[in-house]
Amino acid sequence: MKNIKITLLVVLLLGVGPFLLLSAGNSKAEKLRHVVAFKFKPEVTTEQMKKVTEDFHALKGKVPQIIAFEGGPDLSFQKKNGKFTHCFIVTVKDETDLAAYGAHPDHQSFSKSADPLLAEVMVVDYWTE
Repeated sequence: MKNIKITLLVVLLLGVGPFLLLSAGNSKAEKLRHVVAFKFKPEVTTEQMKKVTEDFHALKGKVPQIIAFEGGPDLSFQKKNGKFTHCFIVTVKDETDLAAYGAHPDHQSFSKSADPLLAEVMVVDYWTE
């Protein structure tokens, strides 16, 4: 009887074990990416652009919903007349965190200071693993 129980346990582990390992390896949680591209007004100086970029990066340490942040100026933005010059990617957990990020006082303050310098803004939100 004891041998039958051990045999059944081994068969069960061999049959289900690999499935559990594969499932655990693919259980990456989805993340929400918030992509923002800026086109600055023609009269905005390089120093002003740099400050906006630094201020945007600083949100990572101020807004707890931000999981990851990256971005900056396009490498050849001065050659792209009329195109977006800066791109940033903010990663959050879900739509609730995205809304909290958008409503956060530090984000609101950043937007208020950056908006007058921008000719155009593009925003795209998408899910990824």
